[in-house]
Amino acid sequence: MGLIPCPPKGAKNLDKAWHNAVGTVLSQLRHCDITGPGFKWDCADGFQRQCYPLLAAWVGDYPEQVMVAQVSYGLCLMCEIPKGAPMGHSTFRPLDNSRDQHIHSELLQDNIIDALHTLGVRPIRNLFWQYPFCNVYRLSQPDELHQLLLGLVKDLLHWLLKQLKARNVKDQFDNRFTSVPQYPGLQHFSTPFNSLKSGTWQGKEICGMIRTLAVNWVPILVCPEDDGKPAAETASDEILMGAVRALCELSLLVTQQIHPDLSFNALENALKQFSQKKGIV
Repeated sequence: MGLIPCPPKGAKNLDKAWHNAVGTVLSQLRHCDITGPGFKWDCADGFQRQCYPLLAAWVGDYPEQVMVAQVSYGLCLMCEIPKGAPMGHSTFRPLDNSRDQHIHSELLQDNIIDALHTLGVRPIRNLFWQYPFCNVYRLSQPDELHQLLLGLVKDLLHWLLKQLKARNVKDQFDNRFTSVPQYPGLQHFSTPFNSLKSGTWQGKEICGMIRTLAVNWVPILVCPEDDGKPAAETASDEILMGAVRALCELSLLVTQQIHPDLSFNALENALKQFSQKKGIV
């Protein structure tokens, strides 16, 4: 365990200071001899085993992952495809366009700075390149808070509000959303979603919202066939309901502490349903 320094606002060379501090804390991992005897550690079952500690994952939000990987903000941490490029972009290296720290290290050693800028890599030697069996561009791991709740679900909520406004039912949704009664296990919201500052909605609030999201807005879109609604709009609403319901199910299933085969199958089905519906919408 170590304390990372927190420089004042406006300070320069923050990334360098952060990497030096983390490098000090994790220095034993960097100098681990993977060809040597390793370490004898006590395991939970009471036996001792030869262990070789390796840096394999780093959980954090996107700004922290950018600092770890030392790539330009807004770019992918794992691939070299430029921001905003269309699907199938193949201007850069073939195959999967994945970042290769060995190539980046050689470019830096040969002082080919322009190529590094083109790839979106900062022209400094990344300390994580020195760790055995460590690929700094594969350290990022998905987690429920950043990738799912604050990423996918939050974006879907903003997209959903646009759909409700386009159908002139936004006020009806807000009334139902703020009228959910107090009940154990359910979070009560006294103000609409878009009336609060963006930073106010964190993982806890979003997780509480998706528990009642479907029952709040689905009845608004479900109308009798003789209300004059075009068939195309009715079909679009059904697809929209399927996509949101699938994502809600996926988000709630992920929060389980234990996942047997049954929950894994349910997660896979929810993800498949969401991918199909979202692609059509």
